[in-house]
Amino acid sequence: MLTPLNRIIIFVGDVQKCARFYIESFGFEALPSDHPSTQWMELDTGGCRLAFHKAHGPDGPIDSPTGSSTNPHKIVFYAEDIAAALAAVIARGTVMGEVRTFGALILCDGQDPEGHLR
Repeated sequence: MLTPLNRIIIFVGDVQKCARFYIESFGFEALPSDHPSTQWMELDTGGCRLAFHKAHGPDGPIDSPTGSSTNPHKIVFYAEDIAAALAAVIARGTVMGEVRTFGALILCDGQDPEGHLR
């Protein structure tokens, strides 16, 4: 079963600055969002989405999925049926976390052998 790559999330200190760099450098376009643009922004790359998530500020890490910049990205896969995809991944021996919902996004984190979130 192929699980398409849907989104790459980069955890950053300045969402707008990072997004603007990719917009100006590569011509990506900002996508509409339900979240404040200082906390989250997604860009259309012509295939996989590139997202920026506020993870730290001048005083260090804030409440974020990574908790620090030691794990500065997350690879996100798409599934039409999340329960079935999760069951298939778990059946292959992959340890996954609990399913969480953020607006229209439904996420379930896991880690690869090096600790990278996916």
